[in-house]
Amino acid sequence: MSFDLRYNLKHIGDIFIGAVQKTADSAMQCSRGVFLTYDIKQLQCKKQRVSREIGERVSLLVKEGNAEVSRDEVVVELIAKLKGIEQLIADHEAERTTMVNPFKSKKPACECTTTCEEKE
Repeated sequence: MSFDLRYNLKHIGDIFIGAVQKTADSAMQCSRGVFLTYDIKQLQCKKQRVSREIGERVSLLVKEGNAEVSRDEVVVELIAKLKGIEQLIADHEAERTTMVNPFKSKKPACECTTTCEEKE
């Protein structure tokens, strides 16, 4: 499509709205990535805390002389909680990796005439 000043002047509002919408979309996508990263960090801290609780409970059971660690209700509950946290981390990381970074996307091919500055 060639450069048409009259068309651009008639539709300047639509062009402006389109540009604002693209900017808002990329800002929202970037903020979603930040929130996902924050959630992943929080879940990793929670995972470490639960892992620590499992270790403390197992060491307590060993000190008491209880060799049946797998039958302890508290340990089973903590392990189930740990598996749930690991699944949430995996889901968040998968969502974050599938997001497209708008600032690293490829530029579309130039559609202007041969006087384009990029072709020189």
